Amino acid sequence: MTASTQINHARRLPIPSGLTIAASLSLIFVITPLIVVAGAALNAEAMSFPPRQLTLHWMIAALTEGSFVEGAIISFAVAIVAATVSTIFALPVAIQLRKAPPALAKILTLSFMGPLLVPSVIFALSLYSVMIYAFGGTNLFVLMIGHIMITMPYPVRTITAVTEGLDPALEDAASSVGATPWRTFIAVMLPLIKPGVIAGFLFAFITSWNDFSISIFLTPRELQPLPIKIYEYLLYQYRPLIAAVSTWSVIGSAIIVIAIDRLVGLNVFTGRRN
Repeated sequence: MTASTQINHARRLPIPSGLTIAASLSLIFVITPLIVVAGAALNAEAMSFPPRQLTLHWMIAALTEGSFVEGAIISFAVAIVAATVSTIFALPVAIQLRKAPPALAKILTLSFMGPLLVPSVIFALSLYSVMIYAFGGTNLFVLMIGHIMITMPYPVRTITAVTEGLDPALEDAASSVGATPWRTFIAVMLPLIKPGVIAGFLFAFITSWNDFSISIFLTPRELQPLPIKIYEYLLYQYRPLIAAVSTWSVIGSAIIVIAIDRLVGLNVFTGRRN
């Protein structure tokens, strides 16, 4: 290869743009803590990275530690209920937002996005004050209400994103052949908006599963979800066991995100469909 050929070849090499570099740095910034935690979970003795002696002892112990297993079961139950209820409530909201005038629809959508716009601690403190005034204390029911409120924006957004692309003539056609509004929804609308429903449910589940701010205020002492169990463990101990529990939680969340992407695509949440 001549010198001129080498120069021409070098000139053809793509130079990453500033946006590409910024995106790569952001990805590294997000992924690095997860790698460190996973590495610490594989360390035999202490919480350190890189691990000095590789072992799966803590990863196995995390699956059998009674306190964390109990917290995971509670988190799973709360997340299932919260995601289910918030998705059911989001269905009529999203359908009505589609029929509302554009200006009103934007205002209402912004209102339902409220829990995402307010700092989580401030929202949790405000919700705690309301629940204390309304119910006189915290219990499982109060915790469920809090999780439903913080998860509802996700199914509202995903279902709205899907309904925006529906042809209104489909509903008119169903009505013209005698279908009731309920029959039209079940037979025509629901199959078409199913991707948004599934994505919203899964996003809501992840949000509830990983929530700390609402749970720390509203959790009753006898029923603590996994994030609170992790927090209390860190107050008194600092062993690789806690890194293993966190790693399993990250793995579970990653599996759900992959499932969302495979089933409906992550772009459903942004409002852009394939």
